[in-house]
Amino acid sequence: MRLLIAATAAVLVCSAAIAAPSPMMGSQTMMGSAKTMGVGSMIVHHEVTDYAKWRAVYDADQSNRAAAGLTNCRVHRSMDNANDVVIACNMTDVAKARVFASSKKLMDTMTKAGVMGKPQILFLTPPQ
Repeated sequence: MRLLIAATAAVLVCSAAIAAPSPMMGSQTMMGSAKTMGVGSMIVHHEVTDYAKWRAVYDADQSNRAAAGLTNCRVHRSMDNANDVVIACNMTDVAKARVFASSKKLMDTMTKAGVMGKPQILFLTPPQ
């Protein structure tokens, strides 16, 4: 499972590096790109009892993710187990994301969605 998180994190870093502005771009473009990327990424990994049920609850919780400064969230599923889920989001505010990640409200939502066990949550810096 940790390998899945590491692989997802590597993909995020590589895709962000590919999309990162080159030094040859004008300052306006570079500033806009930095805003879009945010201050890093939050990765959540967990297994769920039923992906379809989980996905409905996850989709309904979009406003809470947005309020926590999480943007451009992408859901990935293991090719070997469709109920093994990794969510990768950009963060605009690390403090808000950390509060959200440790909140009782999120844990209650995860329980309602059928998350099994304790989720793994990582906070990653943007590509250097």
